[in-house]
Amino acid sequence: MATLECWSCGTSLDELPRPITRHMNCPECFEDLHCCRMCRNYAPDASITCTDERTDPPVNKENANFCDYFRPTNAYRVGSRERQAGAKAKLDALFTGEIRAGADAEPADSGDAVDPGDDKQADARRRLDDLFGP
Repeated sequence: MATLECWSCGTSLDELPRPITRHMNCPECFEDLHCCRMCRNYAPDASITCTDERTDPPVNKENANFCDYFRPTNAYRVGSRERQAGAKAKLDALFTGEIRAGADAEPADSGDAVDPGDDKQADARRRLDDLFGP
């Protein structure tokens, strides 16, 4: 029997009975297993996210479904959570001006105090205050 891993956390699913049913969850992260994200027909880059033409894919690809064409595969990608945390940190930096170390870091300062040595930031802050008021 082939080794199977959870699509969300990468936990081995070898101890679970087969076939994977709609009611099965990962023993570690409790995510649904009979879902699009764990199916070999799942194609997130395609306009129709299922390569099987007979299906009517659900809207939420992470919820359990009744698809008769479900074929489990190892969909876990090492580092996907780290990439997601990095993207969130960059988005936070866009609005706060500071890069957070990760999801566990303290929230960044709102940026009320402007560094007088940074003319570009001070000018942007002045124009923002002129537009919306102090």
